[in-house]
Amino acid sequence: MTFQKLVSQCHEIIATYPNVQMGIAIIDGAQSFYHQEKAVFRAASTIKIPILLASYLYLSSKIDDIAVIHDRLIVEGAGVIPFLTGKLPFTYRNLMELMIIVSDNTASNALLHANTMEKVNQLMKYIGCEESKIERFFMDENAVIKGLDNSTTAKDMILMLQQIGESNSILNNEQRKDARRILGNQQFEDMLPAYTFDEEIRYYHKTGGLTGVDHDVAIIEYQDKKIYAAVLTQGWEDGFTGKKCIAEIGKVIADYL
Repeated sequence: MTFQKLVSQCHEIIATYPNVQMGIAIIDGAQSFYHQEKAVFRAASTIKIPILLASYLYLSSKIDDIAVIHDRLIVEGAGVIPFLTGKLPFTYRNLMELMIIVSDNTASNALLHANTMEKVNQLMKYIGCEESKIERFFMDENAVIKGLDNSTTAKDMILMLQQIGESNSILNNEQRKDARRILGNQQFEDMLPAYTFDEEIRYYHKTGGLTGVDHDVAIIEYQDKKIYAAVLTQGWEDGFTGKKCIAEIGKVIADYL
């Protein structure tokens, strides 16, 4: 399949879902496909990627020390920490792993607190993310009522993924390797990888979801090829169709690879 065929099939999928908003960016070297890549979406858990990047930079001196988790930052939703018996000691690296692989909201809040919102926002601006911002902790519905939220775009998510996938980034090679390891252990496989059964195709990715919102952003590799893909969607009326739509785009990418 040619890249132009990939683009054509993505347009067909987009046309199938006319009543929702989609922001898409797919990059293969010098070839690219964009659809509303600068449209701003509720970020959901994809905003945990810049928290991961920040943690390598700002917590590097204590990344394997025991982490501090304040009681007020312990929340439910995605993750496991609130449901574990007893107070287990986690390192900051453990929190980074839990934040990504099971999208743990408590781990994310603890890391966001340790890094500070200000520094994470400054980091996103530094790498060129024009529309992404963090304004609240995870599961803070009072902040949402006040009009505070976390937001991003498909274009910005690609820039964040490239900090992990490219050598000329803000992370050193060891940090990039570790970030890939964590993203590669992602446990939510029901979007971009859902229709892919070829184990040689590797996904390093982070999903996100809220009511009416489904996202998946990924570095996808097969042999010597590397694709960056960000698919952000919102406006769904159920919890299934958005995932199906993103899975269809993932299948097109896999067929192309």
